[in-house]
Amino acid sequence: MQLPFFWILLVVVFGALLWLFQGILTPFVLGMVIAYLLNPLVTKLSNLKCPRWLAVLLLLSLFMFALVVGVSLLVPLLAREIAQLAVDAPLWIAQSQSWLFAQAQALGIDTPDAASIIAGIQEQAGAIFKAGRNIVSGVVAGGAAIASFVSFLLLMPIVAFYMMLDWPRLTAKLDELLPRAHMPTVRSLLSQADQTLAGFIRGQLTVCLVLGLFYGIGLSVIGLRFGFVIGMAAGILSIMPYVGSGFGLVTALAVAWFTTGDMTMVAMALAVFGIGQVMEGNFLTPRLVGENIGLHPLWVIFALMAGGSLLGFTGLLIAVPVAAVIGVLVRFAITEYKKSSYYTAD
Repeated sequence: MQLPFFWILLVVVFGALLWLFQGILTPFVLGMVIAYLLNPLVTKLSNLKCPRWLAVLLLLSLFMFALVVGVSLLVPLLAREIAQLAVDAPLWIAQSQSWLFAQAQALGIDTPDAASIIAGIQEQAGAIFKAGRNIVSGVVAGGAAIASFVSFLLLMPIVAFYMMLDWPRLTAKLDELLPRAHMPTVRSLLSQADQTLAGFIRGQLTVCLVLGLFYGIGLSVIGLRFGFVIGMAAGILSIMPYVGSGFGLVTALAVAWFTTGDMTMVAMALAVFGIGQVMEGNFLTPRLVGENIGLHPLWVIFALMAGGSLLGFTGLLIAVPVAAVIGVLVRFAITEYKKSSYYTAD
């Protein structure tokens, strides 16, 4: 069997298995993500003469405890603010419509034309909300396992535990299966992919958490209604570079204006996001993510959208790792192409 055909067949089989079992993969993928995030700490504890099983048990217990405490504290607050937001949103839409009519008349646009323009805007907004609802529905359907109490509290930690416990054995077995003639190249590519993932996933998740808490607490301190929800949403969406901060800024400014009509509140909301961007650009991202992770922001955004569209929540979880691997392979292919006679020939 020719080597390129072997790798193509391997990718096709892997993709087919993902598509076939997407409905039950979520807790397994989450467990593997947790294992990947915590494994460096497990290795450090193991190097300090701590039994690996004890290091895994200790770190996984701490992680699950922090997760349960965080969810129990944040979910009630988020649910309360989201419920109130659903009540107030129609009023804001009506206010926006009145303001648009006034601006249209000030510009000399006839009322029928203004009405058609506003109807078009509302239609587009409706399409956006519908798309968002479809994405959420896909996430819920694709991540049905995570909504199960048993899957979330039992299966995911079990997968993470055994993955971390057997990590050295698994990597050794995979290394044995590498083609001997191409082992250095494959090892190099895997190392580059791991470096990219470590820089992005571990770092970016920490950045998202810090930004979400900062925005949420900052907007709550200045007295902005729904500030905590907006801030946490902005932090979560920061997994997609520029999207989270842009969404949070626009939403916070709109809510500040609609709820108070006070430019001082608008300015304070703007200041919160300005400080957050300074923190992210000068301290958080350079220190936690790094400058040379090899993942362009547009590539990350496309990968997350494509993954969520194809495989729901499971697709969102594996989107960035797959994008990182593809990025490494593309850079390798370009390097090999530039070495080829086809590129260098006159």
